[in-house]
Amino acid sequence: MNFSDMMELFTKKFIKGYFSRNKKLILLSLVILIVFVIIGAIAGNIFAGEKYGMISKMMSETNKSISYSDIAGDAVGLFTHNLLVDLVVFIGGILFSIISLILVIFNAVAIGAPFGGDLYFSMVSIFPHFIFEYMGGSVFALTGAFLITKLEISAIKKRSVKEAFLDSYVLKDIIFTLILMVILLLVAAIIEAYATPMITLIAFGK
Repeated sequence: MNFSDMMELFTKKFIKGYFSRNKKLILLSLVILIVFVIIGAIAGNIFAGEKYGMISKMMSETNKSISYSDIAGDAVGLFTHNLLVDLVVFIGGILFSIISLILVIFNAVAIGAPFGGDLYFSMVSIFPHFIFEYMGGSVFALTGAFLITKLEISAIKKRSVKEAFLDSYVLKDIIFTLILMVILLLVAAIIEAYATPMITLIAFGK
């Protein structure tokens, strides 16, 4: 891809076409994430039992001297960690997205569990960045994996990697998906590091 091809990725025409071409894969990735987040929440609620809402209760009773600086996060560290995880998901498309699915399902169940154990705490301390990190970053990471797998299957059927790349949009779609993933993870890291702690302090009256 040359410079002009890269610039095309940011045109209105390409972006509109991208979502039109890949809406089924994006929707599939979103459904998978939501379903397993819900499963995680149900499991979290079952395991919480009588301890449901315990974290909120503890936060409300915690010494009021906790300050914003005590719980503010490291945006760079959060971004790097989440990027590495989603890159593994993305690149996992080479292995027919099996590893990608396992990772996304595991993470979805893990992030869903706190919602089932303490909905209020999760809504104020997880949900603000959850939208961008999971509903955004993870969804596009899995979409990217599916696109790579789609390309791989096409190459196998045609018995030629070169012919598989004849689709002028395939490589551009993969690159654009990666760009979207990175942008969403960056936004998520900033929110998690700086906005979420503030929301949490306000919600619990600190």
